[in-house]
Amino acid sequence: MTGQQRVEIVFETAKVIAEGIGAMFGRDCEIAVHDLRNPTHSLIHLVNGNVSGRQLGHPIRDLIYKVLPNIGDKDVLANYATHLEDGRVLKSTSCLIRDENGDPLAAVCINYDVSKVKMLAGALDSFLGIVDLEKEAGGGMTPPLGEAEVLNMLQVLVQNTVKEFGRNPKKLSREERLRAIDFLESKGAFLIKGAVPMVAECFGISEATVYRYVDQVRGAR
Repeated sequence: MTGQQRVEIVFETAKVIAEGIGAMFGRDCEIAVHDLRNPTHSLIHLVNGNVSGRQLGHPIRDLIYKVLPNIGDKDVLANYATHLEDGRVLKSTSCLIRDENGDPLAAVCINYDVSKVKMLAGALDSFLGIVDLEKEAGGGMTPPLGEAEVLNMLQVLVQNTVKEFGRNPKKLSREERLRAIDFLESKGAFLIKGAVPMVAECFGISEATVYRYVDQVRGAR
């Protein structure tokens, strides 16, 4: 069996599991399968997309700035809060799947809309227990990965982001670098300590240039 065949089996298996979870928990439970080799268009399978309104081809949402820095050594971050623009709160769990080299390959993200359940309160409190990553300092979660491991995973995602240009990232034009940095910044990549020097090295530019690009894409929004 070739490496590509093994990868295809991973994604097909993830899709089957997503369908099963969706069938069990119903239309208020969204399951998304992401291909992390293509971060800008990573969403390849979606069950009950009515929950968030996302569509196939959408990019990763909060994987870089929220999930990677907090995911445990089992590659699962469970029961954290995802806040939608309309005020709803989702109970979310993300599972990271790695390839044979240990690099991030896929992510299966489960998002349950607890808006209806919240109205029941009382006996359902145990089911509604969620962890807000912005307020919780670790609680009962699996210990987060080390800084070096987070940067290693971020580096793989950066490399996958620039793959769409089809050549060495150090030979990208200024406009192409801006497009890549715009995507990474929109996903919170530069909130991770050490991201700027890592991106600078990937593109073969100075850290000052990266900061200047980040300021430029932020100013354009």
